[in-house]
Amino acid sequence: MKVSLKEYLNLLSKYLKSQINSVIILATVLAGNIILQLANPQILRYFLDEATKGDTARRLTIAAIIFIGAAILQQGFNLIATYLSQNIGWRATNGLRVDLIEHCINLDMEFHKAHQPGELIERIDGDVNALFNFFSKFILNVLTNGVLLMGILLLLLREDLRIGLSLGVFAIAALCILWYLQSTKVDSWVIDRDAYGKLYGFIGEQITSTEDIRSSGAKNYVMNRFYDMLRKLLPITTKAVMNYYNMWSATLIIFTLGNVIAFGLSAYLFKKGVITIGTVYLIFSYTELLARPIEQIRQQLQDLQKAGASITRVKELLGTKSKIYEGESELTSSGSIEVNFDNVSFSYEEDSQVLKDICVQVPKGKILGVLGHTGSGKTTLAKLLVRLYDVDSGKIYLNNCSIEELTFKELRDKIAYVTQEVQLFQASVRDNLTMFNKNVKDEEILKVLYDVGLNQWYEGLSDGLGTVLQAGGGGLSAGEAQLLAFVRVFLKNPELVILDEATSRLDPITEQLIERALDKLLKNRTCIIIAHRLWTVQRADNIVILDKGTVIEQGQRESLAQDPQSKFYNLLQKGIEEVLV
Repeated sequence: MKVSLKEYLNLLSKYLKSQINSVIILATVLAGNIILQLANPQILRYFLDEATKGDTARRLTIAAIIFIGAAILQQGFNLIATYLSQNIGWRATNGLRVDLIEHCINLDMEFHKAHQPGELIERIDGDVNALFNFFSKFILNVLTNGVLLMGILLLLLREDLRIGLSLGVFAIAALCILWYLQSTKVDSWVIDRDAYGKLYGFIGEQITSTEDIRSSGAKNYVMNRFYDMLRKLLPITTKAVMNYYNMWSATLIIFTLGNVIAFGLSAYLFKKGVITIGTVYLIFSYTELLARPIEQIRQQLQDLQKAGASITRVKELLGTKSKIYEGESELTSSGSIEVNFDNVSFSYEEDSQVLKDICVQVPKGKILGVLGHTGSGKTTLAKLLVRLYDVDSGKIYLNNCSIEELTFKELRDKIAYVTQEVQLFQASVRDNLTMFNKNVKDEEILKVLYDVGLNQWYEGLSDGLGTVLQAGGGGLSAGEAQLLAFVRVFLKNPELVILDEATSRLDPITEQLIERALDKLLKNRTCIIIAHRLWTVQRADNIVILDKGTVIEQGQRESLAQDPQSKFYNLLQKGIEEVLV
């Protein structure tokens, strides 16, 4: 799979544009380095010729001092160039990583379900790492080595036309051969990067499932899968690496031919008396120097192979479009929100509808209880409302405005969605509760913690709000983690609250603690409660019961509870936990 020159240049210009001053300084340093590399053989040629003439030690000493000074200055240039190129490379690759992460976060859930987290990490970090040299060195190194190559050939032409032309033909032929070799090998690196992406995807999946693997005795199965993937990876990587050694072997052969040409012509011209011993050294030195830019260009072409593969994968990832498009509107009214599901249908996969023609309305400030068997579509309703997915047909309105017309920020500022699976980060308690919002005051956080009954838990923390929690909520009970999720909602102060079995992990004592907090939280707010537990829908104004993706009953809770013919009445009589779970 070939990558066009335009794609390389577009990527470079995008991520180096903000560092143009550093790039100019680096180019200037490299130009000075080129001049010194071309000048040093001239100084040594002068030294050798003067020495063979038996000239005074004064001239030889001056030449030696100039040579040493130039060598020291060249090393200084090398040091500065290395620092600048590394700095440029890191800034560029970090900028690309940020763009990739932001792009992935904005992609729809269908994309994330189709790609393992480890695979995405490899694409965001592994592929970008492969582009480091491309950003930091490629263009400038190719240009500077090209200039160095031209400078050497011009100086050799000045010394002798035959030597200049012979080594010029050699250099052109060498570059053509190396370019041909690299242009045919990008595909093997693309396959190699894809294989590593799958490997890291598998590893990431197994690491996050360690408890389940151990408890179910699946360790041997996981290890066999791992060994199998490594066996399949070996020939793929071997093929890609062998392409590198093919170029390396070709380079050795080319350099050997260059030395043969230089030694043969130098010996012939020296024997004829056309050139001095100093000029013989000059030709030899320039031939060796000629090998350096060709070798570096070869290495850059090798990096270009990897860069081409990574650019292909990065371009593919950035080219992936979310099926959910952001609107541009905001809700004009404030306060609680009216919710309206208008003939909503949805399916995760074709020919397998999860919701069918759902028509449900939640008036402002009212609480809707949603009941149904597992798999009836309750949670899907919530996910559609916060636009983790988009409906196949129908519309969802907030205050008579379609949610597809709203900006993501507006939609997610207005809605708080609480599930039984609480995501906690390896960060301070403060950052976990405020979701890294530095504008929330500590006094407000503490007030909410005490309101939901977490005062004893908070007072036992070693560093108060600055205490760092373990990733995934390690060290917390399920109830404590769930209560922290409610604290987040209080601090967010939304206008619509969705509780998706959010109290299912709470013990009876903790349920009592949260009951008082919920009264305060849901006051003057619209709420949708998805539940299996009886007590959580006792506060609902209206009830909707789903079965196989359709509404089989809805109405006022009190009316349904008193109607012996209603499904809700039946659930209350038999026990909602037994009937719905």
